[in-house]
This record gives sequence, structure tokens and C-alpha cells, in this order.
Amino acid sequence: MTSREKVRKFLEQAEIHKHYSSIVACTLTYFISKAEKEGNTRLVEDLRKAMQSSPEEFNAGIELTEQIYADMFTDDELDELIVLNSNPTLKKARSLTSDIFNSTLDKLLKVSA
Repeated sequence: MTSREKVRKFLEQAEIHKHYSSIVACTLTYFISKAEKEGNTRLVEDLRKAMQSSPEEFNAGIELTEQIYADMFTDDELDELIVLNSNPTLKKARSLTSDIFNSTLDKLLKVSA
């Protein structure tokens, strides 16, 4: 089992929670748009509520993510992941993920319209 401190350091360095949050937000945005086009107001409301989920739910997800990483990786592996995720090009690619995802969704929504 790994130390939770190393897991937290890795998750912070890799910006995992920020990355997951942006993917979830983009995905929900896509499905909201799709539901609106289909006139499914109930689903639109439910998805919008999901976008406004409470901080307690997000914090529970953070703790769960930390535990999963701690169970799956050794301290040595986490050290390697921390070094890998310190790479500036990888950081740039990760920071652009939501922009790339949003551009992809915009084009996808235009094609399906």
C-alpha cells in the first residue's frame, strides 16, 4: 500500500481532479444539448442538476480516487508518475484537453444538427 501523501502529490502534479472535472462538464454539456434538441426537458433538468453537484459529492470522489490510486500503485511507481507529470509538454497537452474536447463536441453537434 502506498502513502496517501504521495498519491495526493501525484494527483496534484497531474491535475487529475481538474482534468476529470473538465471531462465530466464537457460530457454533460454535450448530453444537455442533445436532450434539448430532442425536447427531453426532464433529462435536461436532471443533467443541469448534475452539473451543479454539491462539493460534498466531489470531495467524496476525491477521497475515493486517492484510495484507488493508493491501492493500484506503489510509492516507487507514484514517484515515477510525479516526475513524468512534471514534463512541460505533457502539462500543456493536459491543459488543452478541455479545449480540444469542446472543439470536438462543437463540430460533432454541428454535424448531427
